[in-house]
Amino acid sequence: MEKRAIVISCSDHYEHRMKYWDVSLRGLGFETTYVTTDFLHVEKKPYVCPVEGCVQLHVMPYRKNLSVQRILSHRMFARKVYRYLEEVRPQTVVSLLPPNFLVKYLAKYKKRHPEVKLILDIFDLWPETFPSSKVKKLLAPVFRVWANLRDKHLHAADFVTAECDMFRERLGLSDDRSETVYFSLEPYCGPREEVALPTDRADIAYLGSINNIIDISRIVSFLSELNGRIPTTLHVIGGGEKCEEFCDSVRAVGVEVDYCGKVFDETEKHRILSRCHFGLNVMKSSVCVGLTMKSVDYFRHGLPIVNTIPADTEQLIRERGIGVHVNDVETSAGTIEALIRRGVGSMKDASVRTFDELFSSSKNLAHCQTVLLRVLESRSASDGEFGKL
Repeated sequence: MEKRAIVISCSDHYEHRMKYWDVSLRGLGFETTYVTTDFLHVEKKPYVCPVEGCVQLHVMPYRKNLSVQRILSHRMFARKVYRYLEEVRPQTVVSLLPPNFLVKYLAKYKKRHPEVKLILDIFDLWPETFPSSKVKKLLAPVFRVWANLRDKHLHAADFVTAECDMFRERLGLSDDRSETVYFSLEPYCGPREEVALPTDRADIAYLGSINNIIDISRIVSFLSELNGRIPTTLHVIGGGEKCEEFCDSVRAVGVEVDYCGKVFDETEKHRILSRCHFGLNVMKSSVCVGLTMKSVDYFRHGLPIVNTIPADTEQLIRERGIGVHVNDVETSAGTIEALIRRGVGSMKDASVRTFDELFSSSKNLAHCQTVLLRVLESRSASDGEFGKL
């Protein structure tokens, strides 16, 4: 009998997340199909997926992340996924979350087809990650309903994976039916050059989107304090709606800004990052996250981090010496200055080692394979053996 598996991602996270589930399933003899939408969430524009054999379901476009249109678009996708599953009748389903509507409709499908193995992979907690504390308080009843779409139906899954331990803890997921599967990236295999970093100035990198979830005021405060101790340059790789405000604010406190724009070539990105002492991994405290893709990218290129992300990332810094966790800006700036003047070579080596041991694509693939074997060899969640998550 042909074995069929469906891999689902609403916002197209194939390359850095769903690819590993897809490859693992095919390695176990499944015929797989990747299902996503025809709309890019980040860019808010139509999208054509390059994955061979991909099924793209049409959804309603939207312009704002917090909008009725987005909710309706996600509900449309979840309903279409349900109908598609009823048509193809797979033996295994792996779905990335959010959107939370998917959990409701996948639970419905599991109830109708209890023999199906269902794995839910949580890469974000929504609406918990919404950055504005004021809006969270104002819309708390609505946000609770939104979160309950996820929380009330997670028990239907045979297994739940999450991108960080924080998410599992926040959701109260049990160890016997859940695991943390970290972000992963392909190792950097391009040319490397030995760079003797200066010890009389600070070169700090910012990599990624410059949006409303990064803590611009805290970054500016830290860079201003550091620049008062040692001449500082900020090297910016990325862009976004807050880019101009960010760069202007940094320049206003006397810090030089080297704006590199969006850099897609990994060799060029490595050239820039290899000449920096630290990378900034600073988000607003209201954002519920334990690990960021930007930090994994920093580690891949041998860059320790200046960090405000709690939980997983803070613990990794403490255990592996791959950066400095910022509690007090003044104290942290003093620590960074001292490290730069002594040399950060050992921290750079520790960062690469951490990437290789925890975040490389080969580690992620092996982890997905282990989870799949565990799930496929177990009894279904529907038979009552496991109980609630």
